Amino acid sequence: MPETSQLNYRSLSHSQVILHPNPKGIIQFIGGFVFGSFPVPAYRYLHQFLFDQGYSLILYRFPLNPFQLNHWQVALDLLKEQYVLKVEIVKLLKQAKQPSEILNVYANPANYRWLGHSLGSKYVILLEILSHKPERRIQVLQDALRQEDVNSLVQSINVAEAKKREAEASLRQLLPDALSISQFFIRDQPAVLIAPEVSNTVRFLRSGWRISSSGTKPNQQQTENLIRDSKELFNLTGIISFNLDAIAEDDVAFLVEEIKHRAFQPPLSKELYGYHLQPLGIHIEDLGRDIVNFYEELEQRKAKSKPSLTSELIAV
Repeated sequence: MPETSQLNYRSLSHSQVILHPNPKGIIQFIGGFVFGSFPVPAYRYLHQFLFDQGYSLILYRFPLNPFQLNHWQVALDLLKEQYVLKVEIVKLLKQAKQPSEILNVYANPANYRWLGHSLGSKYVILLEILSHKPERRIQVLQDALRQEDVNSLVQSINVAEAKKREAEASLRQLLPDALSISQFFIRDQPAVLIAPEVSNTVRFLRSGWRISSSGTKPNQQQTENLIRDSKELFNLTGIISFNLDAIAEDDVAFLVEEIKHRAFQPPLSKELYGYHLQPLGIHIEDLGRDIVNFYEELEQRKAKSKPSLTSELIAV
């Protein structure tokens, strides 16, 4: 893919960012197992394409630790990192004398989108599940998880909420005239999931042979139950899959079927030619165009249905 601009990666907090001079949105990217720990070299061509379409990118990294099976904690750590990065980006741009309209783009949660590949998609899904109203969230969690896991998760949520309040206070000092800086988890933020792998089960060569990770929180059955019970969520979700993917095909089939029962129709999904690791390749133009088209469609759906979407929002 010919490069039309030079990517300028900046290290901020525990992540790396690519800041577009005039962004039409911010894509928050979480890669797959192993590759999500090294997103810059692994997904460089995909980043280049999306930047050239006018997006800033936040590249989250999670620890390369095969024994970290608490995916709730990883997802919440990534969310806390988002709160920190909002402040750091605004500070950086303010020091660079950028105009207030650019600063406000990064302060406003409405300008953020999510992009997950493989295991990274599961973290996005878990954050979406936590976007329920608090009473509803507890109900959904208690129906799917053991009470001790619910109690532990609630403690982690409270820590993330404290980090959010700290970030919002800092942003108000930096941008007292900002239109909107509050958010409730990832509510109203469109998400595109590429070859989502949420069950931690790998099927070999479309056979009956499978391996799975035991001890994962939430496990496959819990994750599926949480998604099924969250009927009011995942309205701004698009799914891109690959026809030769023997890793995520079961999860893709489950998720595509689930979004058929959500409020926004028709469901937004597409199957491309390729394998599970296709997003790491050089020739990603078709994938990149579909990601951008999905975001545009999701933004249109969001704009048309704004009253119904925001009716469940919590005042924060």
